[in-house]
Amino acid sequence: MALDAATAKEMIERLAEDRANYLDTLSRAHDVLAKALEASATGKPPPKLTSEAVNAAVRRNTNHTIDIESLKKSSTFSPEDSDSDDNESMFAQEPLPKEDYDEAGLKKHMRDYNWTASGMKIVGSVLKNKQLHERSTMFPVTLGPVDDRSHLSHYSIFDVGRDGAPLEIRRADDKPVSRAQAIWNNIKAINADESRSREAVGRITIVREPSPLLFAALHYTQNAHFDVDELFSMLVDDKNAASSHRPFSADHRHQRTIVFTFDFFCVIGEECQPEPWQQSDEEGGPSETHVPLSRCSSVVALSLSGPPARAVTNKARRAEQKTGYIYDPFSPWRVLSIQSYPDWKHSIDAHTSARHYVNGPEAFLITLRAEFKDAQKRLLEVYNRISELVRMPSNFLFSRASRDKLLFEDEDFTYSRRYFWANQSLGIMNENIQQMIFSYRKILPDNVWEGTSRIVWPGDESVSSRYANWRKRMRILRADIENELHGLEEIAVLNTEKMKEIKGLRDNLFNGTSVLESRRSVDQAMITVQQGHNIKLLTLVTIFFLPLTFVTSVFGMTNMPPDDDFHPFGIVTAVICVPTYMLIGSLNTTSGVHFWRRKTNDFFSFIGRMINNIFAFLGYMPNNPQDPHTGDPRPLHYRSQSARDGLIARGNIPGLPTSPVNRRPTLSPTGTKDASSQNNLPRMLTTTSTVRFEDDKHDDNEHDDNGPRHLIRNLARGAHRKTNSWGTLNGHGVATQDHQQQHRQATFLHGDTVMESPTRMGRNEPGAGGEEEEGRGGEGGW
Repeated sequence: MALDAATAKEMIERLAEDRANYLDTLSRAHDVLAKALEASATGKPPPKLTSEAVNAAVRRNTNHTIDIESLKKSSTFSPEDSDSDDNESMFAQEPLPKEDYDEAGLKKHMRDYNWTASGMKIVGSVLKNKQLHERSTMFPVTLGPVDDRSHLSHYSIFDVGRDGAPLEIRRADDKPVSRAQAIWNNIKAINADESRSREAVGRITIVREPSPLLFAALHYTQNAHFDVDELFSMLVDDKNAASSHRPFSADHRHQRTIVFTFDFFCVIGEECQPEPWQQSDEEGGPSETHVPLSRCSSVVALSLSGPPARAVTNKARRAEQKTGYIYDPFSPWRVLSIQSYPDWKHSIDAHTSARHYVNGPEAFLITLRAEFKDAQKRLLEVYNRISELVRMPSNFLFSRASRDKLLFEDEDFTYSRRYFWANQSLGIMNENIQQMIFSYRKILPDNVWEGTSRIVWPGDESVSSRYANWRKRMRILRADIENELHGLEEIAVLNTEKMKEIKGLRDNLFNGTSVLESRRSVDQAMITVQQGHNIKLLTLVTIFFLPLTFVTSVFGMTNMPPDDDFHPFGIVTAVICVPTYMLIGSLNTTSGVHFWRRKTNDFFSFIGRMINNIFAFLGYMPNNPQDPHTGDPRPLHYRSQSARDGLIARGNIPGLPTSPVNRRPTLSPTGTKDASSQNNLPRMLTTTSTVRFEDDKHDDNEHDDNGPRHLIRNLARGAHRKTNSWGTLNGHGVATQDHQQQHRQATFLHGDTVMESPTRMGRNEPGAGGEEEEGRGGEGGW
């Protein structure tokens, strides 16, 4: 019968382990017997011998069957397993109910079950395969590689008896079968063999890299005890999650189970391939410049069977279900572990015959500890591969080409891509580590380990000696798990330090590349300048011949008189070419450009003044002349005013009569001011800087051209054309104040009112030339 290398290696390891355990047992038995002999010789009472100590070597002799033959394996003695004379009282004693499944039921389950979206991602390929359902057996019958890659699947299934000893189940078949068929044969039944006197109180099922058909088989056989749809969803989702016992859930499976999910990255192993529903690298296999990574995930779950131990009340105000149920930690149990890791780094020695499990929670925690240990191995390998990817070459100190290769980026941005990918990958790894640690501490807080939790495994040391023994073992197990978590934290620290190193490499790369690009930019700028000089030279040559071409074109016309005298040609050439060359030469310098720009502006300014003078002579005035002081072309009534100016413009000064049309000071039909307006005039003149006279249609309608308002408008227009030293008036008759402090605004009024001088404007000082000014104002001149 053929024996492959992997099976032979596994058998050798187990035999070596059993040999060591057997020798340890004999040594302990020898010590006990020697002490008894010494006690009898000295007359002291002999030590009490338990049946466990005497029968240690034969206590768990059971038929252990491997794929090729049946081997007899003896059990071993562990001091932590013996805590009383009756050691079995410390372990769970109630057996699991009998279960037996067949392929017909599997086909019906696959056909009729309402699969979720996550379930369809995992097992959809076999659900749609009609030929698979028509075959007599759905599992491969040929040995060796198969299409669904189930030949790479691996499994470890243990039945735990009343003594807490895990016995690995590997059923002997009449003929060699495929790996998928062997897995199905071992998971389809429990306590179904009546010829065996040893009943299992617990079942540990570990399946690694199952094919889609094996996923469906696990769903069929485990769905009554676990919410396998939820487990599939946790496997597919890219996040670490955990779920503790939920006593108030309507699904009894949630009340019985506790679930922990692992989700992180791993390096794809040789000949391994990720599941179709797992995210993986698209660039292919490993190389010196690439690390093939894949999302990997696993789920570890515990289910407690039997009737509930007690009921609890939900005190939440909005709870739909008020009563929940708690199950005894020492009830029959099942541990399920589904691992989807496309590599060869599984720990297959997490459960051995040398261990004893008092109950399901202990077996669950040991399985969880093994997963944390495997996570360390996988994450550390990713860290090492990324470190090798960004590490300096061995000739870095001696080869300038190697240094330049790392300092300056190439056309494909190789190192920028590499540093970015490595930095982000390490950061995501740290996030996964933090999520794993957080999930662990969330579902297993301190009160769970102490036994004071109301929901998760209640019962402290004071309950019984069984609980006292269990809590003692839990403390040891907790220390082991915390040690594994500490290893994960150390990996996170290594990732953080490596990220800093990668950031430094990336910054050096960017600095070197920036300097190189700057130098290239300078060279390109110099080339551009040289090209500009060449174009300038070509332009000058073209311009040199342009006037000559013009002159020759004119004198080369056929209608020109045929005269042999070249004096006109020479004179015209000199008259055209010399000024042109002088103009071009002056424009070729900065000072010449400024000179001709200034002369051009002066010329157009002169033309503009001439046009304004012509329009002024013809009596045309623009409606909105630009303010010469502020440069604002907008009319004054669109600009901001003081509160006093606004009141005057609207005619709202107290005591001053206003007209209802345009709210200005009221004028009598003869052109004289009203008495009340006359009295308020000095105060108005001394407090205002602008008095607005609106030139609108109402003025033209109310007064004729010889009226006082018309005279005032003409006077204002004349002042606008002739002087700027005393103030300016726009087209609407509004006097605007000069920016210079020595120039004050003159206020023009109608009738016999005068314009005050600049020295007295706004002061209203009597006796200071008032009559003289009044007389001059009456004459109508300045």
